Amino acid sequence: MPLSRRRFLGVGAGLTFCFAVGYRFLYRSKPKISPGAAPRACEINAYVNVASSGVIRIYSPSSEMGQGTLTSLPLILAEELDASWDDVVVEMSPSAGEVYGDPLFLNMIVTAASRSIPGYFDRLRRFGAQARHVLLLNAADRWKIPVSELSTQPSVVLHGKSGRRMSYGEIAQFGKVPAHLPDIGPDALKRPSQFRLIGKNVPRRDVPAKTNGAAVYTIDVDVPGMLHAAVARAPIDGATIKTVDDTKARQMPGVMQVLSTDRQVAVVARSCYEALQARKELIVEWKTVGEADGFDSEEGLKLDQHLVHDLGTPAISWDVQGDIVPRFASAGRVLEREYLTDFTYHAGMEPLGAVVSVSEEGRAAEVWAGTQAPQYTINAVARVAGIDPSRVRLHRMLLGGGFGRRAVYDMDFVEDATWISAKLRKPIKVTWSREDDVRNGYFRPQSAHYIRAAIGVGGNIDAWHHRVACEDPMKRREPLLDAAWKGSPVIGMSGAEHRAFDGSSVDYAYDLPNRLVEYIPVVTGMRVYAVRGTGGTANQFAIESFLDELASELHDDPLKLRLRLLKRSLRAQRVLQTAATMAAWSTRRPKTALGLAYTHYEDSLLACIVEASVEHGTGNVHVHNCWAAVDVGIAVQPDNVRAQVEGGLIFGLSVALGERITFKQGKVQQTNFNDYPIMRMSAAPRIYVEVLSSELSPTGIGENATTVAPAALANAVSMLTGKRLRHLPITAERVKRQLTSNMSGTHDYG
Repeated sequence: MPLSRRRFLGVGAGLTFCFAVGYRFLYRSKPKISPGAAPRACEINAYVNVASSGVIRIYSPSSEMGQGTLTSLPLILAEELDASWDDVVVEMSPSAGEVYGDPLFLNMIVTAASRSIPGYFDRLRRFGAQARHVLLLNAADRWKIPVSELSTQPSVVLHGKSGRRMSYGEIAQFGKVPAHLPDIGPDALKRPSQFRLIGKNVPRRDVPAKTNGAAVYTIDVDVPGMLHAAVARAPIDGATIKTVDDTKARQMPGVMQVLSTDRQVAVVARSCYEALQARKELIVEWKTVGEADGFDSEEGLKLDQHLVHDLGTPAISWDVQGDIVPRFASAGRVLEREYLTDFTYHAGMEPLGAVVSVSEEGRAAEVWAGTQAPQYTINAVARVAGIDPSRVRLHRMLLGGGFGRRAVYDMDFVEDATWISAKLRKPIKVTWSREDDVRNGYFRPQSAHYIRAAIGVGGNIDAWHHRVACEDPMKRREPLLDAAWKGSPVIGMSGAEHRAFDGSSVDYAYDLPNRLVEYIPVVTGMRVYAVRGTGGTANQFAIESFLDELASELHDDPLKLRLRLLKRSLRAQRVLQTAATMAAWSTRRPKTALGLAYTHYEDSLLACIVEASVEHGTGNVHVHNCWAAVDVGIAVQPDNVRAQVEGGLIFGLSVALGERITFKQGKVQQTNFNDYPIMRMSAAPRIYVEVLSSELSPTGIGENATTVAPAALANAVSMLTGKRLRHLPITAERVKRQLTSNMSGTHDYG
């Protein structure tokens, strides 16, 4: 962890240009630098430097895509540095994983899986405390007094005995950084009761620029000599080009060139509009090969359903405790159900795109891109352009939504601009259309679930058996993480476990002492990847729906059943009871009903209650209110936690109400938001969030609400109508068909 100044400067060499592009003027709270000579900067460690002007520059490693890490991560460091937040300027860090990498992601810079805060919390605190100690050492040396006599207030070193004080900026004028930076142990860090910034509602640094139009996204980038390109890609993954007729495309206004590889055709033009218009005139015949050709998602889901229901189908044990076999054999009652989920799409608002400029000699490149995985981006440019990764300079832009799509290993949207720039040796900007994004997306895989429970005396769950069939997103598309996880289906099975990943028991999970959770691998040939909520959304939909069905079978209240299953955890019970109080759980509504769901996803505890109504004539479902209580340990920024939960609920409800990708003959059937509907503002519910902070280490919160919102909604619909929807999404057509069926609880797999 300790890093010498020499080592930092060595790693940062050649990357300092990225500090200056697009960010420096955006994320400072007020001007600090007076006219005149440039201030001296004291670069203390890899994450912070202090200027003689008083400006404290903190480098934030995680990408900012609306989740607030460009504020929350620097805030953690500023807390231990004892910096005045008004003095802080925030900048994106360089892309050096060995220095800025997340310990929870193989020390790579990857912003995903709600891991930024838990991954960097201890590291940033230590770097902040380290920088503070260096400032204290310099002040002690200048005043010729023991460092033990000094203390700090925001951005100031104090000597209590003499009343002397010296600002951090003054120290930077003469300060020296020791060759070996001091080690910082846990005892040198603040106690939570001493926090001045952490746990307070500090305004986010990215919001002003986003509201006044100053924020810089990839779509805003314009560099001298830049040309635009639109790329025709295969409608089926893995297809190659058989023939191309580009006659009409070359004659379109603004077209400069038409280029092709064995898999893509690119139209290069003066503007994005001209490139996109000319691409429409291309006539490309594709040659399809491989397993993707001919895939039908409806037929595939039927096969998955058969696999989970057939107990003779081999499966991989994911979570095992006790022995379920004798308990099912002797059970007086067994409840069994099946649940299905469809493919979904990331649906980020900013179009995918990148700007790449390969140098005239072809030995270096620059790239401007909004990316969740900077090293993957650099590697993609290097791989396609045939240059060393050290010769690629990345300018990290803001992301207009990521949700996992901008973390893919292949970085296809960056590859597009790279191969064209490598051929023309000019800056090339590629901007995907919405149709490109849907047709060539990376999708959350569809899944089938079979759950059964042995019910014992007093309504106890004597045994639990959950089988999941889906394609794990990491297996084929994420070679580094898949190798690190030794092929374990971490993403596809997330949320299905009732224990921690290290095998230990967790008291905030349901108490199911005899359980077997199994994974059945599926291969579709489609492009699948992690989408916000990963496998947790599908797995929690099945688990939380099944628990409500168990409560109905036992003539029990869904809340009371969950409280019994969480009897070991006061934290979990507090979350559930808080949500129930917020929603007035016991109060009956005349035309609406409440649905409940709970999760301990990524060690954050969240209970969600949804109030919904149903139009019996149309099958349309309306969500009126959502209440959520969440325990994230230390809430670094409580207001931002609320915002994350609000956004996660909207994302999850949108998935629940209509988001669906289908395939016929290997081709995506949806084209745009007209046939892939996402929740509109007019349909959004009122949302109420209670943050239950504690002094435990902070946990992630970017996805928890997303994973439980669909189940809570399904439970509300069932409570209101008496009919159970077991296939996600809960479309109006599926609801109407279920409402008109004669049998209560009929399986809907339509």
